[in-house]
Formats: sequence, structure tokens, C-alpha cells
Amino acid sequence: MDIIAHITTTPITVGGLQKATGLSATGLALALVSLGGKVTIQEGGIVLAPEPVKEKVPTGPRGPTAKVAPRLEACRSALLAAVAVGPVSALELLKAADERFLYTDILLVTKEELAKGTIIVSRKGRKATWTLPGAE
Repeated sequence: MDIIAHITTTPITVGGLQKATGLSATGLALALVSLGGKVTIQEGGIVLAPEPVKEKVPTGPRGPTAKVAPRLEACRSALLAAVAVGPVSALELLKAADERFLYTDILLVTKEELAKGTIIVSRKGRKATWTLPGAE
């Protein structure tokens, strides 16, 4: 018999639950134990336990972290300064970087700047160079 169907948010006594389900005292006790944390005692009767509220764990910041943001800004300023002079490749930027930023930083910054329309890309095979729009 489904004992949970007889338990609601209104308290029901053990005797009332026993009569409603037709179970013996031992059978009712075993059925209640099998429900685990789904029932609780309130106002002298058995009721359905409220669903546990799962609190969201706060996550870290989105976007550049404090460690990465200075690298990305250094890469962005180097990129924009270099494309102002003429076409620039990732290899040229890495040589000028002096270990201030990484290749992945270049890829991320160029992707963002391409989306903004600040720079354009031209490719010869796998080699990409970036320039200012209209400076081709």
C-alpha cells in the first residue's frame, strides 16, 4: 500500500494513519522508516517534509580574472599599437610581448576586437595578420 498518499501537509496521527492504511503498528513503523526524510512530525502528527531548498553556491567572477586581466590589457594595447603601424601577425606580437602575455591571450583579444570591428583579419594559408579596417 502506498502510505505516502495518506500523508499530506495536514498532520495525521499515527492511529489515524494506521486506520487509513490498514497496516499493523509494526507494518506502519516499517513503512514510515522506509520513507526516510520524506516525512516529519508537526503539531503532534505526521506530515510531508518540505522539499529541501538547494541554495546556489556562489560562483567566481565571469570574464577575465584578476590574474588574466592585466595580460589581456597588455595584449590589447600591443595589438592596437601594432596594427596602427601596419599588418601584424601573432608571431610578431609574441616577439614584442616580452612575456607580458601569451598566444592564447592574442587569440582571445583578436577575437574580441574582430567582433567589435576594430580590426580585420587577412589570411595566407594558416598565417593570419590583423590590420585596421580600410588599411589593406
